[in-house]
Amino acid sequence: MIGQDRTNFRNIRANMTEITTTNRLTILLGRLQAATGQRITLRGLAAQAGVPKDLVYRLDAGQARYVALDALASLCRVLGCAPGDILVWNDHQKDAT
Repeated sequence: MIGQDRTNFRNIRANMTEITTTNRLTILLGRLQAATGQRITLRGLAAQAGVPKDLVYRLDAGQARYVALDALASLCRVLGCAPGDILVWNDHQKDAT
């Protein structure tokens, strides 16, 4: 019975949506640079937003498991974006159909 539960969990997980942040900060920094002419690195973004640079690097790599809402708000303030511009839904159900 336990083996069947694990198989069911894997099937459910395969059909779920997930949030990704991979390369989103780099893209948003590029848009900011195009709009303002101001070049900001990921490290500079972290400094301006007042968040740890490790968080910014993990977010851009798509490896962050937890993001505090105040940190997300600070990043959005500096980038002039909404949280949905950083956190993007990937819908795996599209691939299944």
